[in-house]
Amino acid sequence: MNAETLLTRGTACAAFLLYVAALALRATRTAASRNCWTAGCLAFLLHVFCAFQFVHHWSHAAAYELTARQTLETTGVNSGAGLFLNYGFAVVWALDAGWWWLAQESHRVRARLIERLIHGFMAFMWFNATVVFGHGIVRVAGVGATVLLWQVWAWELRKRRQ
Repeated sequence: MNAETLLTRGTACAAFLLYVAALALRATRTAASRNCWTAGCLAFLLHVFCAFQFVHHWSHAAAYELTARQTLETTGVNSGAGLFLNYGFAVVWALDAGWWWLAQESHRVRARLIERLIHGFMAFMWFNATVVFGHGIVRVAGVGATVLLWQVWAWELRKRRQ
């Protein structure tokens, strides 16, 4: 594996691990949770940069074509529309991280619907990236993270009801 591939995959891995850590710490609403959330976002943005630099050579068309090919191989659907979901994912995460830094109290008390939409979309994207499209250890990590985060969510739900 060359350095470019290692950097592209490594930044994706770092973003995923920091995403999981931030969610596992989310109930604490501490600086550690916010720092993991922000670092994960930055790692993901770096991943996007690396993918466009080293894989797609700054061509949206090449990125779309590769996404369509991977989607066809995995799901049988010939569509690169997932690329636009990835763009949206980057925007949503960056806006949410910025919101948390710029207006902590507003972020803390935001409507549950907003919280659910953001985290539902992000969980859907990570699940697809790791479990549906991932292979080997990436898929195993995705399944493990899904189980862990479901347990955290169930714990938070029980805590809220008490």
